[in-house]
Amino acid sequence: HFCRVSNVQFDSAEALREHYHTDWYRYNLKRSVRGQPPTSEAEFDALVEGGQLLDEELSGSESDDDELPTVGEEVGDEGASESAGAKRGPHARLVFSDADGRHFMVWRQALGPQAGLAAAEPCDSLRRFCTQRPAPIWVVVLCRGGHFAAAAFELPSKGEDVLKPVAHRCFHRYVTRRKAGGRQSVADASKSIKSAGSSIRRHNEAMLAKEVRELLMSWVPTYLKQACMVWVHAPGPANAALLFGANGPFQKSDPKVRGVPFTTARPTLAETSRVVVQLSRAEYPDEWEVAALLRPAGDAAMPSNDAARQAAAIAAAQELADSKRAAAEAAHQRAVVEAEAQAALLPAELHEAAEAGDANLVLALLKQSYDPAVRHVRFGFRVPYDLCKDRDTRTSFRKYRAEHPDQWDWQSAHVPSGLTELDETEREERERQKAREKKKKAEKARKERRKLEDAERVAATAALLEAASGSDIPRLAASIEEAEELGCDEAALNQARSKVEALKFEATDPLAIQRRERERRAAAAEARMHALNGGK
Repeated sequence: HFCRVSNVQFDSAEALREHYHTDWYRYNLKRSVRGQPPTSEAEFDALVEGGQLLDEELSGSESDDDELPTVGEEVGDEGASESAGAKRGPHARLVFSDADGRHFMVWRQALGPQAGLAAAEPCDSLRRFCTQRPAPIWVVVLCRGGHFAAAAFELPSKGEDVLKPVAHRCFHRYVTRRKAGGRQSVADASKSIKSAGSSIRRHNEAMLAKEVRELLMSWVPTYLKQACMVWVHAPGPANAALLFGANGPFQKSDPKVRGVPFTTARPTLAETSRVVVQLSRAEYPDEWEVAALLRPAGDAAMPSNDAARQAAAIAAAQELADSKRAAAEAAHQRAVVEAEAQAALLPAELHEAAEAGDANLVLALLKQSYDPAVRHVRFGFRVPYDLCKDRDTRTSFRKYRAEHPDQWDWQSAHVPSGLTELDETEREERERQKAREKKKKAEKARKERRKLEDAERVAATAALLEAASGSDIPRLAASIEEAEELGCDEAALNQARSKVEALKFEATDPLAIQRRERERRAAAAEARMHALNGGK
């Protein structure tokens, strides 16, 4: 199972089909259209985490509807939506002066609780922040537009200027509608949508929520427990319900959880690093900014009655916004539950038969007009054909398509070309022909192997007879052993064995030893006599 676009091999067809729904595949598909080589999965993850990909190169974008301010959210000067607990405006930062008389600003949220501080408290808070030992841990969680990034950082100690990421993880899922805009769950709350794209987006929303919850819940006993502060930016009711809803990893009453008090870009590892750097460092502004921030309170003071009325109006507006936000979150949860319930009510008999490998039941259900293009939530929003585990079950789908080519959208059902009786007969004939050719090749290989073995036996028999003609016992024993392994002629083996026994007997028999000694001495005496006679 090979993907030509990403140039990667998969172990199963199911893994290949899952790959076709990933952003990695879509990115490589765009690169192939431009004539560029594909990237590996590790390279793509590095590009996503580093924020080096443009918005149009991923399936989500910064312009998704869940990036717009929702009812009850405060909007800063730059038009970005506020997270729960985030405070912006002129009071979001505190102004201090150093030993040289220069003014610098720090974020109020980074020093202490969200509540207002007394006149002497900011300096103490700044002193405590600068002298924290050991180096504190901050966790940043960004979630918007189907993008999610979470990272835990160890703040640099005094004399250091390096931000140390302890752990980080980034996710992305296609959850927003490209042309209409907005998340699929929000659209399901107002109308019923049954397109293939909507099913994929519902599935991706559920998978994104599962991945985010599993990651953050695994961090609860480690990084979230060690963290001094947790910075969260998750605009929109869907993201708020995911992080702060029932069984969520965060509670709005937790004093460690803070909203990011400034605009953030698409969630990536680089963006989480930028958030921590901006929140943990002091900024030296221009003199005109300092003058605007330090303007005397009397210049902008208003009568106490007006101030009281304005405070009451703000409190009423905040209460109304909170109630509307809670209603929106509840409506979103109901929409998700209803969508899953409706998807679960779809007929699943054809899916079950295909997964069980019951070819006869599959054919019977198709004749009863069960739609093979239905994607069921119980089976990962897959069509029945994708659940087949054997060829007989797949053949049932193909046979029915050949008989009813216009009844269903067979392309959406992933059923390949129809299979007629003639096609099946031809296929069986091709398989028989392949079996005959395979048998023929095996027979030919067997004959060649026998021929080679016969040649080896002939050579081993010749070597055995040659060794038997001499008196070298080790050589003769080795030749016998080789001949026995190759199955040489038994008569030649018996002759060689007899020769070995005779040589061994002569080597150990006293009479034979005396005879050989007499023969040796006689030969030596003959050689001496020959030498005395002058070689005559």
